[in-house]
Parts: sequence; structure tokens; C-alpha cells
Amino acid sequence: MILAEIKGFEVLVNILNFVIPALIVFGVTYYIINKFMDEQRKVRLLELKKEQIKEITPVKLQAYERLTLFLDRIGPDNLVLRLSKSGQSSDQLRLELIQTITSEFNHNISQQIYVSNDCWNMIKAVKEQIIAIVEVCHSECDENETGAGLGKKILTRLMNEKVIPTQRAIELLKQEIEIAL
Repeated sequence: MILAEIKGFEVLVNILNFVIPALIVFGVTYYIINKFMDEQRKVRLLELKKEQIKEITPVKLQAYERLTLFLDRIGPDNLVLRLSKSGQSSDQLRLELIQTITSEFNHNISQQIYVSNDCWNMIKAVKEQIIAIVEVCHSECDENETGAGLGKKILTRLMNEKVIPTQRAIELLKQEIEIAL
């Protein structure tokens, strides 16, 4: 009986002599393969990111360009010069200015996807500031004021401003582009 127990114990030890090293080899192999697969996944993600950046950068730059153009086009000085017509009333010019600002904004609304939230909020704020300038200057007009009179009030107000909202926004856009690149 003791001999049988010793024989069974020897068999168990022999089995363990094979199983334990096999488990260690399996564990080390599993760890190495897992590590390798993680590294490969990271490399693929990095390559994908590089490709996405390469594809999105021109689109992002185009968005900044379009927003800069938008800000330039809604600059009160540009608007007044572009939209003023002889024989136009201040009411007509006011309406045309606000419609143009709104139309330009709506035309560029999709650009918000490519710029930061802060940048987009600044763009919206500038649009509202320009509309407010038009409204305030219009409220200062007499009932029979001409469009030229309203335009003059707007331009005079701009000259009295320390910082023109559209110019400040363009400078901030330039700063954001530098950070983005």
C-alpha cells in the first residue's frame, strides 16, 4: 500500500514536472503575444490618426479661411460701402444690412464643426455685436433719415471704437490656427 502511494506520488510529481513548465511557457507566450498585439493596435491607431489629420487639416484651414472671409464681409465698413445705394432710406439699409449679416452667417454655419467651441461662440458674438451696432445707429436716426445717413452713423461709431469686433475676431482666428497647426 505504501509502495502504491509512493508510486502514485511519483506519477503526480512527474506530471507536475511537465505541467508546471508548460503553464509557465504558456503564460509567458500569452503575455508576449498580448503585448505585441497591443503595440500593433497602437501603431495602427497612430497611423489612422495621422491619416485623419492629413485629410482634415486642409478642410480645417478652409474653414478658418471661410470664417475670416465671413468676418471681413460682415465688417460694418465693408457692409455699408457694399450695400449703400442712393435714394435708400435708413430703414431699407438697416434691413439689408441685417439680412446680409444673417445670410452670410447661415451660409457659413457648417464651419463650426472644424473650429473650437470658443471660436464659434466668438463668431456668433461678433455677428450679434454687428447687428447691435446697426440697430443702435438706426435708433439714433430720424424718421426720414437716408441710408447714407445711417451708413455715416455706423462708420462714425466704428471710428470711435477702440477695437472693431470683426478685427479682434480675425486676430483670435489667427491665434487659433497657429495653435491648431
